Amino acid sequence: MEINERDIQIKMPFSTLTRLMERLRPEDTLRLREWLDEKLAEYEDELMLANPRIMAEIREARMEYEAGE
Repeated sequence: MEINERDIQIKMPFSTLTRLMERLRPEDTLRLREWLDEKLAEYEDELMLANPRIMAEIREARMEYEAGE
């Protein structure tokens, strides 16, 4: 049976997670930071696309750009 990373869920207090992170080697901490940065960027994109006001501003900016303004 193949296990997908989304199949595994572990619940732990945030304080436990931060204590574990403090024990990481510097290079692993950097890898974790890069991964977190990617995830945060994805979530920001999802939140922006779900916000009607932001989407209206994007459409307006596109129309202005296409009109040469």
